[in-house]
Amino acid sequence: MCLQMSRAASATPQRKAPARKEVKVYFYHDPGECIDLSPVTRLVSATAPARAAIDALLKGPTAQERQQGFDSLASASDFRIGSLSIKDGTARINFVSRRSWHGWPGDLGPVRFKKAVELILKQFPTVQNVIVSLNGNTKFADES
Repeated sequence: MCLQMSRAASATPQRKAPARKEVKVYFYHDPGECIDLSPVTRLVSATAPARAAIDALLKGPTAQERQQGFDSLASASDFRIGSLSIKDGTARINFVSRRSWHGWPGDLGPVRFKKAVELILKQFPTVQNVIVSLNGNTKFADES
């Protein structure tokens, strides 16, 4: 009888926790390492870590990170990822702004956002170059 119970227990599939990967996500922090950007770490899905890291950027800093002086550059309520592809060492990402978006916070907002996206994506070994666009415009950071 004990043998049957142990067989039944072992026949039940065990769910594995999804594989996670530690990544850096960059937020505004004065003074920061690069145009007032500093990294924090996040555990994200190892299946699609680049997209998950950008999603973490859009979600913004945690309450504890905000208490430490980190601030968001853009919000998931302002933007969504329209497309993200990585091919031949180049990551191409297009963000789509929502109708309710009222623009960048300050003159350096678009430059900081673009740089944060570049820093996040270049941490992955398959990415050497990054092309960032907003609503299809790759020069959005040059227009501030």
